[in-house]
Amino acid sequence: MLETIIELLKDASILVSLFTLIGCVILRKNINDTIVSVSKTFLGFILLFAAAKLMISPSLKQFSHIFMMAFHVEGIVPNNEVIIVEAIVQLGQEFGSAIAFGLIGAMALNVLFARITPLKYVVLSGHHVFFMVSCLTLISMLHGYSITVSAMIGAVITAIWCVISPSLLVGYCRRIKGVEPLRASGDFSIGQFGSTSYMLAGFLGDKFGNADNDIEEAKIPTAIGFLADKNTSTFVVMLAFFLVSSAFAGFDNVQEIANQQAKHGHENVFLFLLKESGMFAVGVFALTKGVHMFVEELIPAFKGISQKLIKNSIPAIEIYSLFPYSKNAVFVGFICCTVAGFIAMMLLPFFGLPVIVPSLLFTFASGGGAGIIGNATGGTRGCILGSLACGFISIIGSGIVFQPIHDAGVTAPTTYSTTDFSILGESLHLVLSLFS
Repeated sequence: MLETIIELLKDASILVSLFTLIGCVILRKNINDTIVSVSKTFLGFILLFAAAKLMISPSLKQFSHIFMMAFHVEGIVPNNEVIIVEAIVQLGQEFGSAIAFGLIGAMALNVLFARITPLKYVVLSGHHVFFMVSCLTLISMLHGYSITVSAMIGAVITAIWCVISPSLLVGYCRRIKGVEPLRASGDFSIGQFGSTSYMLAGFLGDKFGNADNDIEEAKIPTAIGFLADKNTSTFVVMLAFFLVSSAFAGFDNVQEIANQQAKHGHENVFLFLLKESGMFAVGVFALTKGVHMFVEELIPAFKGISQKLIKNSIPAIEIYSLFPYSKNAVFVGFICCTVAGFIAMMLLPFFGLPVIVPSLLFTFASGGGAGIIGNATGGTRGCILGSLACGFISIIGSGIVFQPIHDAGVTAPTTYSTTDFSILGESLHLVLSLFS
């Protein structure tokens, strides 16, 4: 019996579902709502793993194969969700349980730090807390610490960052126009770990822009408006990646790859590329839904508890919450961030770093966020400069943090995206190197 319980607790999906159950009991939810919350948490984890394993990972491997054939380099696509699943697959369920404990610990410590310090911020982007804990846990394991100790290190550092990063962004958030509904209960900040790129965007907007020249007053051509849809843009740009790489690799060579994958020994090469691009886009959609399913149930428990425990608490919200109020800034930020990411990608080999292919999830979320903050402080010029800088430094950062993550045992062609992961991860790596 005891062995069965221990075996269940080693599984991340069971562990987080159990925590959701405890949260429901504390908040005195009725039995029906409790069953729904716990079930959605569990199913969200299952959907996350299934999407990454069955759709995204195979598509990334095909793209990496074609990209390497075309340019004689390995193309690495940053994706926070995928690398967590790859880490659990390669390092075992013990790692999954450790980062699940780390997630809960980091969120609990965030509430504690918000209560006992002047920084009253509570991060509501639980999935980014999950990503950061996993990143810092891997870095710590690389330096010889046990999985348990590594997860504790990751949880503490993540919790500290949960109160520091929103405090550095709240001033910029106060300058965003048209978000009165978000201010209905007072101040808010951003609780997503691309915060350092948002800080840079705000600084550049202040220094070189003109806040009076609001990009929201400009008109975006409707002919390319379809790219504003996240799922469509992911599919279209991934298809462009496949087509360009295949053109350089030679469509005859890619046809051989398509034939190897076909059940009946032959599949049209363009149909193959369409399907692989679609598989990636659908996988990202399903994976994101899975993450949000369990986070949407886990966060209310923390939010309700924090409101009872912390007076004058300030929510640090998802960057996506701002997007409906700044559509032009999001679109321009997305495009500029993507362009800058490709420029950085071409420069990486000259610095001895692996080729990092910009992730559309990153360029949409972080590029859009940087565009919003840059526009708030520097108008159109701030939006463009901020999102260009975001794309450039994020891709370089992903290239830097890839090696220690790879050395820690995660050998998949993916790594963490957005600047906070590379800055905190590489900083921890350098500090722990002094004691190794």
